[in-house]
Amino acid sequence: MINNMNDEKGKILLATLAGIGVGVAAGILLAPNNGLDTRDSLKRTLSKAGDDLERTVKNFMDKLERNKVTDDGSSLVMRGSWDDVKGQLKKNYAELTEDDLTYVEGQEDELWGRLQQKLGKTKNEIMKVIRDL
Repeated sequence: MINNMNDEKGKILLATLAGIGVGVAAGILLAPNNGLDTRDSLKRTLSKAGDDLERTVKNFMDKLERNKVTDDGSSLVMRGSWDDVKGQLKKNYAELTEDDLTYVEGQEDELWGRLQQKLGKTKNEIMKVIRDL
């Protein structure tokens, strides 16, 4: 049953992405505006679509966590780049240093460990802080 739910949600997400792509292509082909106006409009549309997609993925992952399909806090969706997140964390938690926030791909557990030790929070609490930035 859970696999069927995941398959259905995956199909819905794929259909949404396909619909966005078709809509963007149709908009470009049928655009009555000049190039600059069309690019600006397209940029706004894609930005909104990206925000909508991020919200959809976050809601989907939250639902999986609530239904105990995945562990609590198993997903992390960040807004902005890691540098943006680091800057905000340093601003909110003055005790964090550049070394504390060094991210190396494949060594995420070390980063979580440093943050847990420095902030006295659990991994799930830290993930929530980062998601809420």
